[in-house]
Amino acid sequence: MSVKYYVKAAVSEYVDKDGKSKKKYQSIGVVLETKNGDLMIKIESLPLFALKDGSLMAYLNVPEPKDPFPKTLEDVPF
Repeated sequence: MSVKYYVKAAVSEYVDKDGKSKKKYQSIGVVLETKNGDLMIKIESLPLFALKDGSLMAYLNVPEPKDPFPKTLEDVPF
């Protein structure tokens, strides 16, 4: 099974230094693709404090490709 999406939910709001309201997101699970091409969701955590009216809104984010080459010497695992 391969990861198709990361599932994230807005768990809180804050005001940044410019006075703009922003949201803080938490990863709550993944969407996996099975051998048959079906999609399956795996919920790994459920932020109960983020529930509003008994429901939780979640976002699906496409995984970003990982860069196989280190950018600096500090990125090289020794």
